[in-house]
Amino acid sequence: MYKAIIIEDEYHAAKLLESMLNDIEPLVQVADKCVDLPSGVRSIRMHKPDVVFLDIELPVYSGIQLLEFFDPKEIDFEIIFTTAFNEYALKAFEMCAIDYLMKPLQEHKLRAAIEKLSSAAHHTTKALLPALKHNLLNSAQKKMVLPVASGFEIVDVEDICFFKAEGSYTHISIKDGTHHLVSKNLKHFEQLLEGTKNFLRVHRSVMVNVLFIKKIVRNVGYTMLLNDKTELPVAEERVRDLLAILQEL
Repeated sequence: MYKAIIIEDEYHAAKLLESMLNDIEPLVQVADKCVDLPSGVRSIRMHKPDVVFLDIELPVYSGIQLLEFFDPKEIDFEIIFTTAFNEYALKAFEMCAIDYLMKPLQEHKLRAAIEKLSSAAHHTTKALLPALKHNLLNSAQKKMVLPVASGFEIVDVEDICFFKAEGSYTHISIKDGTHHLVSKNLKHFEQLLEGTKNFLRVHRSVMVNVLFIKKIVRNVGYTMLLNDKTELPVAEERVRDLLAILQEL
């Protein structure tokens, strides 16, 4: 049995979510429905829920401010965000590896979110919320959450030197010399960083932060040398695009 609280300022949206939960998973019991964050905080302290369905756009306080009302030891519940945010804001969620349900809610996605609650792979959103808040409030400097074997690493996007495909995994190199192997393919990160300044897919196996390129070398093919002396391949058809970006720096 999961005890749930819904924090949603739209009455009909809250009722619909409660009805969908009853139909999909009778083991989820909605203990309360709240229309704003202060009443939601009071309800959480009273009912001690297992999961909170949290709308991001609320009156006065944003949903992402929820954890500011609690001491770390009080937070023993999971959060499932519901949102009608635009594409830009949704990318902030994806950069932080935080699940969300897009309005209008779809039954199969709600069911999948509930199933994750009992999954060993389900992560604790509270640890990732600061990164989400940072991304939503800062249009330029972004943080990315990397799922690694020991949990999650939160890195500044501008500190990432390059991404290199290794089968269905991606090797990620950071400015401080650390490296991470992440169970996402290179295409995932290319889509995640689409439109982000300074990142370019220069080869089928490499995406680079051009700020870390020291020089481009032409031998049999093209290679680039990074500041840390790493050598990476450059596809001939991407050289012109790469040079154009470097000339704009």
